[in-house]
Amino acid sequence: MIEILESPKHLIAMKISGTLTAEDVEKAYKSTNDALAANERVSFFAEIGESMGFTVEGILKDLWNGIGQLGRLGKYYRAAVVTDKGWIATMARVEGLVFSSIDVRVFDPKERAKAFAWASEAPEPLPKPEDAPPSVHFLQTTSPNVLAYEVNGRLREKDIKAAVAEMKPYLQRDGKFNVLARMKDFGGFDLLAALDDDLVKTKYKAISKIDKYAIIGAKAWMRNFVELVSGIFSVQIRFFDAEEEHAAWEWVGAEQALLAGK
Repeated sequence: MIEILESPKHLIAMKISGTLTAEDVEKAYKSTNDALAANERVSFFAEIGESMGFTVEGILKDLWNGIGQLGRLGKYYRAAVVTDKGWIATMARVEGLVFSSIDVRVFDPKERAKAFAWASEAPEPLPKPEDAPPSVHFLQTTSPNVLAYEVNGRLREKDIKAAVAEMKPYLQRDGKFNVLARMKDFGGFDLLAALDDDLVKTKYKAISKIDKYAIIGAKAWMRNFVELVSGIFSVQIRFFDAEEEHAAWEWVGAEQALLAGK
C-alpha cells in the first residue's frame, strides 16, 4: 500500500509497504500530478517499508504512468529514498545516473528525519533555457572510412540529431567503417534526446556497419558500462587514455586532418 504523508506543497511524500496495486500506483501519480500542476518544480520523499511488491496490474499501471512523466523530467528537483534494502538502493542510484537532472539520494531508515528535511528544502528555480553551443564537433580525417568526433559538454537533442545526420552517409555505403570518439568534457545526456527514434534506428543499423570504435578519455562509469555490454555486439570497442590518442588514431587507421567546425 501507499500512504501519502503530510509535507510541504512542493514535496510528494509517501510511505510504501506491502503489495502495490494499480490503485496504489494511481494514487501516487495523482499526488504527483497535483503537485506538478501547482508548483514549478517538485521533489520526492519515499520511505520503503519492510516488504514491497507489485501486482501485475500495478506494474502495468506504473509503466504506463511513468512513460507519461518523461516529458516533465525537468520539473523534478530532488528524490530522497529511505530504505535498508540493497536492491532498492541500487535501483534508486541507477535512476539517479540515468535521470541525471534529478538529485537522487538514498538514506538509511535511521536517517529518516535528515532525508525528509533534505527533500523538503525549496527547489531552485528552473534554469532559463540557454542557446548553448554544440557539444559535438566532427573531425576531418585522412581516411574516408573513419568517422571522428569530439564531445565537449552535455548531449542535447540538437547534438544527437547532428550526430545522426553525420553518420547516415556512412551507413549507406558498402562495407564497414571505423569510428573515433574523443571525450573532452562529457557532461552526460538528456534522456529524451537519447530516446530519439531516429537515433535508436541509426544505432541499430550501425551495429552491423561499424568495425572498430575507439573512445578516448572516457570517464570510469562510461568505460565500465560499455565494457559490460560490449560482448553483445560485434563492434570492436577499445578505450584509450587522453595521452594515448595517437595510438587510438593508428588503431582506426587514420589521422586527424583538422577540426571541421560543425
